[in-house]
Amino acid sequence: MTITQINQPNYTAYQPYMLLDFEFSFQNDVLKDDLSITILEVLRRIDLSKFIDFHHLDSRSYDPVMMLTVILMAFAEDGYASLRKLEKLCRYDVRYRSITNGFIPSYKSFERFINNTLKESIETIAKEIYLYVQDEKALEEQILYIDGTKFEANANKMTFCWRGWSKRYLPRHWQKCMELLRQVNRYFKKHEIDIHYSILKYPNIEYMIKIDEALENWLKEKEHIRKGRGKHEIAKLCDELKKSAVKMWQYAIQEDILGERNSFSKTDPDATFMHMKYDYYNHTNVFKPGYNVQIGVNNGYIAYQYISSDANDMRTLQPFTEGYKELYGQYPKMEVTDAGYGSYENYSYCKSKGIKGILKYSGYEKKKEKVTDKNRYQLRHMERMEDGTPVCPAGHVFEKERIGVNLQGQYPKMTVYYRNKNCCGCAQRNKCTTSKNGRSARIVPALEKMHTEIDEYLKSEEGKMLMRKRSAQAEGAFADIKQDFEYVRLHRRGESGVKVELILVCIGYNLRKYHNRKKVKNMN
Repeated sequence: MTITQINQPNYTAYQPYMLLDFEFSFQNDVLKDDLSITILEVLRRIDLSKFIDFHHLDSRSYDPVMMLTVILMAFAEDGYASLRKLEKLCRYDVRYRSITNGFIPSYKSFERFINNTLKESIETIAKEIYLYVQDEKALEEQILYIDGTKFEANANKMTFCWRGWSKRYLPRHWQKCMELLRQVNRYFKKHEIDIHYSILKYPNIEYMIKIDEALENWLKEKEHIRKGRGKHEIAKLCDELKKSAVKMWQYAIQEDILGERNSFSKTDPDATFMHMKYDYYNHTNVFKPGYNVQIGVNNGYIAYQYISSDANDMRTLQPFTEGYKELYGQYPKMEVTDAGYGSYENYSYCKSKGIKGILKYSGYEKKKEKVTDKNRYQLRHMERMEDGTPVCPAGHVFEKERIGVNLQGQYPKMTVYYRNKNCCGCAQRNKCTTSKNGRSARIVPALEKMHTEIDEYLKSEEGKMLMRKRSAQAEGAFADIKQDFEYVRLHRRGESGVKVELILVCIGYNLRKYHNRKKVKNMN
C-alpha cells in the first residue's frame, strides 16, 4: 500500500494566495501559431473606426476594439460562445485576460455592446474580414457556391400558429357577432326603441368596436347596469360581442404576423415551422420552428449569408443575390447551386443581371435515370419532335391545344398545352394515363431550353469540377459549423438577433479557416 504524505509543516489546503508569483506575457508565453495571434493580426489591419463611432461612446463602457476582439476570438475558437461564456473566458483564460488588460466585462456588458454598438455594423465588419483573408484571384473570379440549411429556432415546439386557423375561425366568430346583433335589433324592436344596427357580410373589427361602445353608452344613459339584481339582457349580449370581437382581433393580428407565410411560432414570431432532417424529440420528421440560412462560399470562405423565414430554397436565391450586391456593390460573376434552386424565375433573373447561373433543377437526377418499363411513360423520358412536341411510347404525337402566358411572376412565362387524342384505342393506355380525354402535357419551351443548357454544361469537365467544389466548400462549411462545433440550434430570438448571431458564427468560421491555412503554409 502506497502512503502519500506531505512533508511541508506550514502547508494548508486553504492557502489564500499562491506561494509563487509569476507574470504572463502575451508576446512571450503564447505560441506563435495560436489562433489569438491570427485574430489580432486581422483586426489590426482593419480600420474599425469606419464602423464604430468612438466619439459618442459612454465613458464608462469598455473599449469596443477589446470587446470585439474577445467576441471574435471566442466564436472562432468554439464555433459559438454565449454571453456567460464570454465573461467566464475573460475571468479564467490568461489569453483573454491579457487582451482585456485584466478587466472582466460582465455578460451584461457584452449584451449591451452587441445590441447597441455591434448590431448595426456587424455585416460590414464581416465583409472587411472576408476581403482581408480572401485570395485576390478568388475575389476576381467571384464564383459563389451556394447552399442552404435549416437551423432550429430558440422557440418551444408546441407554439405553432397556422394560417388555416384564422381562415377557419374568423368567419365563424363574425357570424356569431352578426347573430348577436340580430338579437340586439330584435330587443330594440320589441321595446319600440329607435335603434337598429346593420348586418355586414364581411368581417370588420372597427365596426364591432363602435357597436360595443354605443351599447355601453346606452346602458349607462338608461341606467340599466343593475348591481345585485342580475345583468340586463343587452349587457349579456354586449359581453358575448366583446368575447367574439377579441377573438377576431387576435386572428387579425396573427394574419399580420404571418404575412405570406403559413405558420409562425408564438415564442419567436419571425420563425416558421419547417421540416428538419432530424428530430430529437421522437425521431420523426415533424415540424419545428426554424430559419432557412443560405451561404455563399468562395475559395472556402463565407462571402455572404442570408437568413429567411421561407422554407423553400428556390425563393431565397434572388433576395440572397440582391443582398450580396448591396454589400459588395456588384453581382457575382457565377453562382453554382444544387438541386432546388433551378426555376424559370431564377434562370431569367440570373440572365437579366449578367450572372452565369449554374442552377441544378429538381428533376435533374431523375432525368439521367435509365429508361425502363416503369418510367418510360413520364414526360421527361418521352421523345420529342424537332419543334419540341412530345411523342408517347406508343408512337402517337401529341397535338397542341392552346398557349397560355403567365404574368404573375417577375418574368412572363409562356406554357404550351398538349393533348394526345389517340389514347382511346391504345393498348398501353392503362400504364400511361387514367384521363378519359387522353393524356395531357404542359411544356414551357424556354424552361426546357434552359434545362438543356444546364445538362450540357454539367456533363463537361468544367461543370463536374464546379459541382465537386460546391459540394466540398458550401456543404463542407455547414458540416464544419453543425457537426464539428455542434452548432445546430439558434440561441437568439427574432430575425435581427438571429442575423447577428449567424454573422458572428460565419466570421468565426472564416477566421478559423484563415488561421488553419496560414498554419499549414508556415509548416511548408
